[in-house]
Amino acid sequence: MKEKLLLVSPPENGFLQGTVLLPSSKSISNRVLIIRELCRTSFPIENLSHADDTQILLQALAIAKSTQRAIDVGHAGTAMRFLTAYLATCDNHFVLTGSERMKKRPIGALVNALNSLGAKIDFLGEPGYPPLKIKGQKLKGGKITIDSGTSSQFISALLLIAPRFEKGLELTLTGIPVSSSYIKMTLSLMAYFGVESRWEGSTILIFPGQYLNLPITIESDWSGASYFYSALMLARGGEIFFPGLSPKSLQGDETLYRWFDELGVSTRFTSDGAIASKAGQSPDFFKIDFTDTPDMAQTMCMAFAASNLQAEFSGLITLPLKETDRINALQTEIIKLGYKLLHSGSGVWQLKKTQSNAIINDLCFDTHNDHRMAMACAPLALKYGQIAIRNPDVVKKSFPDFWENIAKVGFKTEFQPIL
Repeated sequence: MKEKLLLVSPPENGFLQGTVLLPSSKSISNRVLIIRELCRTSFPIENLSHADDTQILLQALAIAKSTQRAIDVGHAGTAMRFLTAYLATCDNHFVLTGSERMKKRPIGALVNALNSLGAKIDFLGEPGYPPLKIKGQKLKGGKITIDSGTSSQFISALLLIAPRFEKGLELTLTGIPVSSSYIKMTLSLMAYFGVESRWEGSTILIFPGQYLNLPITIESDWSGASYFYSALMLARGGEIFFPGLSPKSLQGDETLYRWFDELGVSTRFTSDGAIASKAGQSPDFFKIDFTDTPDMAQTMCMAFAASNLQAEFSGLITLPLKETDRINALQTEIIKLGYKLLHSGSGVWQLKKTQSNAIINDLCFDTHNDHRMAMACAPLALKYGQIAIRNPDVVKKSFPDFWENIAKVGFKTEFQPIL
């Protein structure tokens, strides 16, 4: 298959207008799929995500119930973490693997936690990393401790299966939690489906129980909205309507509309959704802590550089462990805009202008095989004119219709093969 190049051009007048049909939240979708498998009877899920990550998990869960026992999740990190825990409770043997990048993403802390609860999981390659050999069985549960500074998905994976444990789960978190909003999302969904929990200080208690078979409708994805907020920040003006987007959300990324309110993009909520409008100018300097919202880092970093806005970021500790090393990817791409992302110690990163005064022309951005990198770069056409994006199809991981929606609000897109 030939690699693609996407040319993205801004609307001629610099104004954005239209309706964006956001995907449903893959974070919520993936948690609900695991809960449904753990429920004694199935239940309807409305607006399930069509993103690759969710579809891969859906297919993997179907394979787990078949005679086939080898499961490959490709680049789907959430599927790898959630399946590691879920398959440990199933009465069968499995081999769980993924892409070459997945084999470099650590999973040792989750495996060690599960094994301490009685699971039987072995590393088939490098210790601490996929692929895994899993012998599923009934787990008794009990007390465990896990470092909460590595991945909130490890914690969510344990919490989701905990109602199956005979003794429930007493999970003590050490270190500084990252992405705690996703842990809260998990507990809120578990509560919706009838499972009791308690979070006191650094300890989360999950009591033995059974998930209820209740219907659910998945929320629209706030993360997907961020790229259009970024575009409005860079536009001369405009207004975008997001059907189904609500401030009463389980998603931590919902806070982005408050950030953008200070950056010149206001939001008005109606019973049908959210309306974002260009309302003013952005400041010269801005601080953001991404500890609970790491998926927003690329959106904000690229938008700030394009806006000549210097910034201070913290809470980026998990970015090197994502689909790609997102710190390295950002550093590689923003240098093209005359900016640098510099670590200044104590977990603080500075977004600063370089000394170069070169005129920026013919910009071509690499996606680094990362959906969020591709989408974060797209709005920059409003500042620099036509830009090029390599491997644009990576958006299918979370937002399959992203390029169609970009076109709906005024951008022009043209796909070209790379010869």
